[in-house]
Amino acid sequence: MVAILLVLGFHLLIESFGHREFLEARLSFSDGNPRHFFLALLPFSYGFMGVAVFFCISGFCIHLNHARSKRQEYKVFFIRRFFRIYPSYFLALCFFSFLFPFTMLRPFAHHNIIEFASHALMVHNLNPRTFYGINGSFWSIAVEMQLYAIYPLLLLLVRRFGWNKALFITGVIEMSIRGFPTLPFWISGSPFGTWFSWSIGAKLADDYVNRRPLSLAKCPLWVWPCITAITYAVKPLFAYHFPCVALATATTVAYFMSRPPVRVPLPRILSETLCKIGLISYSVYLLHGPLLAFLPHKIRAVFPAHHFSPFEIGVCLLFFSLILLLGSGLFYRFVELTSIDHGNWFLKRISPLSAPVPTQELVNS
Repeated sequence: MVAILLVLGFHLLIESFGHREFLEARLSFSDGNPRHFFLALLPFSYGFMGVAVFFCISGFCIHLNHARSKRQEYKVFFIRRFFRIYPSYFLALCFFSFLFPFTMLRPFAHHNIIEFASHALMVHNLNPRTFYGINGSFWSIAVEMQLYAIYPLLLLLVRRFGWNKALFITGVIEMSIRGFPTLPFWISGSPFGTWFSWSIGAKLADDYVNRRPLSLAKCPLWVWPCITAITYAVKPLFAYHFPCVALATATTVAYFMSRPPVRVPLPRILSETLCKIGLISYSVYLLHGPLLAFLPHKIRAVFPAHHFSPFEIGVCLLFFSLILLLGSGLFYRFVELTSIDHGNWFLKRISPLSAPVPTQELVNS
């Protein structure tokens, strides 16, 4: 839920201020008189970190569910992952490729055929020309699916060397890829470039399941956020910003999991709303990017004589986000849950000895 709100807030600001204007506004504090309303929005300007948060949490949830599963065959694991992710993704891909005017592909154009095919096969992250194509958010879904594909390799490393050495190996691989920007894009854009960031969450889940002391739980809570801030501020270190965010996330999760639960006194309606947003977060992520980018262009086209300020565009996008959340809820209800039910049916047919996985368990994974 936190990750999707960060990403959504970041894209709202980007589409309101524009890329260059937004960055200049965020950094223009030298006059000592920044806009007060922008200071309130400042935390969302770092919402791109939500993807790193998501990768760490994904590693935690995927390994936690797999470790707790009664049937741990990889066949069952991959079928569950496919029905949880791909049908919803493919439907959103077809919508933005063939129906949505802002991102619609020209039929029979050679590049567009490659664009769609690479997205359908979820390998578009391996080519810079297709990386952000159709829907810029889709790159992380392709990387996520590829991380699932190499998940057995991670477990093989763990069985052979143990978790600490396995994390060291994944860390060396990710840091090496990030440290050499001249590597071919099919390497730098591959899942190995985020392998450690994902695996640290899986290690945390393994500690939790096996009742071991949680990794990073004894690390002071301020350490990794400070290192993250340094990698953001010092340009040569920015390549390592992503894994530092993942480590800060893992440290925070371990800190709170190793202590008695703390109840935040939120109004019931707010807590229920946040929980529902978390539940439909995958649908929101699939749909939000092109829709938010399309709205400012449409507003300016309808009212060409009016010069809309970033604040006015932002207010329009904020209200539109409510419609987006409602639409995402419908997409979740009729597409995501239907896909999960079909996955349960398929698992029951091909593996009758395995008990059907409750829909809610698959939703949470």
